[in-house]
Amino acid sequence: MQRGAHRSAYQLAHTECKVGLMKRIERVRLYPANHQRARLVFALDVTRQLFNALLQQRRDAYRSRGISVTTKMQYAELTGLRKDDARIAAVYRECEDAVLHRLDLAMQAFFRRVKRGEKPGYPRFKGRDRWHQIEFPHGGRALKFNTDQSKVKIPGVGSIRLRKGRDIPVFGRAWITRCGCHWYASFECERAVVETPRRDDVLGIDRGVHVLAATSESSLVRNPRFLKRARLRVERLQRTVSRRKRGGKNRKRAIRLLARAHECVSHARRDSMHKIARALVSAAPTVIAMEALQLKNMTCSAKGTVGAPGVHVRQKAWLNKALLDSSFGLLQQMIASKAEEAGIAVVAVDPRYSSQECSRCGQIAAESRRERRYACIRCGFSVHADVNAALVIRRRAELRPAGRGASSEDLGDLRSVPTVGAEPARCNQDVAA
Repeated sequence: MQRGAHRSAYQLAHTECKVGLMKRIERVRLYPANHQRARLVFALDVTRQLFNALLQQRRDAYRSRGISVTTKMQYAELTGLRKDDARIAAVYRECEDAVLHRLDLAMQAFFRRVKRGEKPGYPRFKGRDRWHQIEFPHGGRALKFNTDQSKVKIPGVGSIRLRKGRDIPVFGRAWITRCGCHWYASFECERAVVETPRRDDVLGIDRGVHVLAATSESSLVRNPRFLKRARLRVERLQRTVSRRKRGGKNRKRAIRLLARAHECVSHARRDSMHKIARALVSAAPTVIAMEALQLKNMTCSAKGTVGAPGVHVRQKAWLNKALLDSSFGLLQQMIASKAEEAGIAVVAVDPRYSSQECSRCGQIAAESRRERRYACIRCGFSVHADVNAALVIRRRAELRPAGRGASSEDLGDLRSVPTVGAEPARCNQDVAA
């Protein structure tokens, strides 16, 4: 198939991606003073206790009397509760309304899973370690910046210094989040799409553990593996935590140091993914093709059950750790976000046999893959295995409906997979025949 056979499909996908505005979450670091930090912690405690009380009321009413307490009923009770309880009245009202909305969404998700026959997952009570966010549904009228956006005024807390980055435009919802011992503010805003002239083509990207990203243009991106680098430090801190007495000050301090180590790994990984995604998108044409990987299924445990224990459990555990450290999902999210900013379409293709298929003749054979080298047993085509997979991904994206911007529902369409060599080769004798 010629690469230019579906130019109209490329243009259509590119046209669908052209929108005037796009939603973005701008996140900035806050530097509250000690008294401001105490007020933020107080707001967290009040909203968490309110969530637990609202959940308890719904559960008790249904168990004892068979009554379903609605959101409207609890909203009216919350208004009266603010008049009687000074602690509830001290917190901004919209933050408490957001708590009620959060509980309502959790209950809706519970009943939806019950109807589908899935694991119900009834909403659980929140402890201090499971509640780290204060939401402002109308943040644009609650949070106010000063002239140069070096401080933000939060109701009931005061003006807090923040790390100055790029200017934050008009925003809607906002969140104040505690991450470890640090505080952050997130703003939901809209930004304009900035498009630049690009060649009309498709760039295939394959993700892997050894090579984080390989492109169809023979570019390889090394996997930084931040968790593996920090493994010795993290394991040492974990042993320190296990040796400390439960409930003691030394154990709490060790837990904070361990959390800080994981936070450093997370920040380094996110910064690296930002830079890698930016480099890939900057050099990309009008369409980027990636595999629709089922990451949840790929990282499932191999332990099995008592009656049917799994095999190669230790090897699968190490593979799962390597996959999670590679952050395939975060890289895909970064690429999709930055591609939207540049007006580039991102399409998903079927990932089956992409590492065994020849990008030149379409033959599928496991014998062609030799560790990090691919040598086709039919046509003799030889190249880096990850680059060959990226070429296969690009080839599949050029077929319809992937060229039009295939969604996950379209992956079962026969037109999304190659027509040549669609069945894997059983053995060398079959290929020779």
